Amino acid sequence: MSQKLKLLPAGFALSGIVVITALVIYFGAGDVLRVLTSVSRSGFGAYILAQLGILAGLGLCWRMLLRSRHRGSYLLCTWGRAVRDATGEFLPFSQVGGFVLGARVVTLHGVSTADAIASTLGDVTTEFLAQLVFIGIGLAILSRKAPGSELLMPVAIGLCVAVVLGVALILAQRGSGAKIFRALALKIAGATGEGAAAGISKLQEALDIMYGERGRLALSAMFHLFCWFGTATASYIGFHALGIPLSFADAICVEAMLHAIMALAFFIPGRAGIQEAAYTALGGIFGVPPDVALSLSLLRRARDFVIAVPVLVIWQGLEAKKLKLKATV
Repeated sequence: MSQKLKLLPAGFALSGIVVITALVIYFGAGDVLRVLTSVSRSGFGAYILAQLGILAGLGLCWRMLLRSRHRGSYLLCTWGRAVRDATGEFLPFSQVGGFVLGARVVTLHGVSTADAIASTLGDVTTEFLAQLVFIGIGLAILSRKAPGSELLMPVAIGLCVAVVLGVALILAQRGSGAKIFRALALKIAGATGEGAAAGISKLQEALDIMYGERGRLALSAMFHLFCWFGTATASYIGFHALGIPLSFADAICVEAMLHAIMALAFFIPGRAGIQEAAYTALGGIFGVPPDVALSLSLLRRARDFVIAVPVLVIWQGLEAKKLKLKATV
């Protein structure tokens, strides 16, 4: 039974690939290819630079929550965030697997396991809360742009449920609730050999210190919100690179609704197929032809691939070097 459960993500990913292929064929492979090839190198370069700018901002958000003063530099947090995103999106792990590996990266460079876990949890929480605000703004834009849209009610209900989950997530990290994250702590501690340092009491202490610095938490959440608007900026650049003069407000709405839809498919590696279907559906609301909307999704995947592959190669190299050093000791 457990073996079958392990195969579920791969099955969903395969289904997503089938959906992508079907959409490309349905809307015309020739039209999609034509739109994609119309993107200039400068346009695609600007699209990649926008994503790198977002990554730089996300690294700063994480660094704000890391209490270590002598280790855990901004560059290390940015690198850890890059590994987190690349492994969570492109390797056959869940998003939680990406969180674990991102935290492991910073522990390999001297950050204590408790601090790595606590700051990761805080970073995930503040990013999630900022995302809810971003989706709320997108929902307001959608209600004015398309008051009769069928997306309004389900997204509004989902947003209300997510707010409750966000509050529960914060409460779970306070007091004895930290025991919920024991499995996460043991995963990272076991991988780094710092089992003693990853005791629940030390994790709780790190969480209490982090949540006691409310100014840092608020600042991290605010910067996360800026990063979410950064994703809308990247979407705006992408649409314009494809020749669609979408307004920035519409780009915010598309990106917010896209993430609201994709949040429901967190268990599918890379959200394969979900992203394409969502872009196609959302494009129709703003008068974007289906082939162009699908092309933006494929362009987005190409951008993420260009960034993720070097990250994964370098990360694997560093991991191999670490294992080699352990073997020689």
